[in-house]
Amino acid sequence: MRFGSAEVRGGTAVKHDDELFLVISPDARYLVTVRLVTADAARRAGFSVSEIDDLRIAVDELALALMDATEYRIAIRVRVDGPEVHVRGTARRRRSDAPPVLGAVPALIVDAVSDHHHLAHSATEMWFTLAKTAGRVATS
Repeated sequence: MRFGSAEVRGGTAVKHDDELFLVISPDARYLVTVRLVTADAARRAGFSVSEIDDLRIAVDELALALMDATEYRIAIRVRVDGPEVHVRGTARRRRSDAPPVLGAVPALIVDAVSDHHHLAHSATEMWFTLAKTAGRVATS
């Protein structure tokens, strides 16, 4: 059933049919799942093999930064919007926890392979955002 531009399933409007949510433990063993989902989203957005690898590397580094800074589960949202892929990762944070950080080399890598990225925190939450467009040369 359609409701405006959103599809209605079981009474809940789905604004983006091409959207996936993962909830993972902060353990590097689960990065392979995050990379797989991200690569599939990039394929659907029309990314080249090289662009898919770039996106996987960027998501890997940003997700690992959250994993290193929290012991709480991490929610990952991957959304395809035409030729764009948007990824957001969030986790709870205690005030006493160290903030998430990207090391110097990972920061250079993520800058080089993404259109936009951000790693931030508040007193109770930490998150990253990442965007990449198929066919666009990254200039972050």
